Amino acid sequence: MSSDGRFDYTTRVTVLSRTIVYKQQTHPLYKEGPVALKVTASRHSIDTAWHPSLHEANVYKLLGPHPSIPDFVECVEDWFDTDCFQACDARAGRKCVPILVIQFVKAVPLERFLSSVCTIRWSVAMQILRQVVTVLEHVHSKGIVYRDLKLPNLILDRAGHVWLVDYASSIVVGSVDLAGDVTQHIGAPELYRPLSLCDGELSPPRLPFMTDFWAFGAFVLELLTCRPYLGSFSVRSFQLSQCELNEKVIEGVALAKVRYKGVFYDKKPKSNGCCSSKVLWESLTDLLMGLLQVNPADRLGYNGGWADVRGHSFMQNILTDAPTPFPEEYEDEVDELTLGL
Repeated sequence: MSSDGRFDYTTRVTVLSRTIVYKQQTHPLYKEGPVALKVTASRHSIDTAWHPSLHEANVYKLLGPHPSIPDFVECVEDWFDTDCFQACDARAGRKCVPILVIQFVKAVPLERFLSSVCTIRWSVAMQILRQVVTVLEHVHSKGIVYRDLKLPNLILDRAGHVWLVDYASSIVVGSVDLAGDVTQHIGAPELYRPLSLCDGELSPPRLPFMTDFWAFGAFVLELLTCRPYLGSFSVRSFQLSQCELNEKVIEGVALAKVRYKGVFYDKKPKSNGCCSSKVLWESLTDLLMGLLQVNPADRLGYNGGWADVRGHSFMQNILTDAPTPFPEEYEDEVDELTLGL
């Protein structure tokens, strides 16, 4: 318990270099269940009027409520022992720092779940994709660019429901928020790669959002292949031409086809006729090539947003996978991976 008795820092849930998340069983402002206490170190040695936790709190306020986003409770200062941070430059003894308080969700990071099950069933993977599209569409509708879509930031509960967490690197389009400087290094490098930004074809208001469409394409590949979307962490997208990126997509889809030849490919046929395997994989390739376009103006979603993604032939082909129940063995897996929380 902190010195003034405000928060309970007994149960650690996540420990990163500059962030620690704790679980607290009750909170006077939240009656729905336990809360998560997120403590983040500032990257500036001198305290200023803003802090990454304050920035993230503002984003949560704009986004909620949403079934795939934890509820915002409050963000208040409390005394905290910063020597608990792993990063040496973040340690400064006991300090009064902003504590972000949000709904605690008992769920496992998708990255860890995939490491445990190796190959996730096709029907479950498709349900996850659809949920991610839905929550990102909501985020964009609020004028926010997420900017950090990756497997560790998506958590899966025992009902198969996906939650999008960690909005520290998000930006509010059109706002002047100094906290954006704190997390600029987290932004996807594709957002900053050389482009003809002065061309008339590029509309500045749409440009910031396009990084999330690229990231979604990368996420789809990683979900289906369980490897970095370009094949290796040493390969950077800015090193590749569009033709080389297309080759990486073809390579990734080929690997996914091999992984889903057996029992994990549990796609159910449409009532009005089965979508052939050939059509399915071709449409997936087309989706990924559309998302992983170097020029944002050529990227799928530039003209019609997430409606373009939802209306793509691949997303239409997987509609029949939506009603499939979450497998009981996956429920058990999530329970085991969240044991003690």
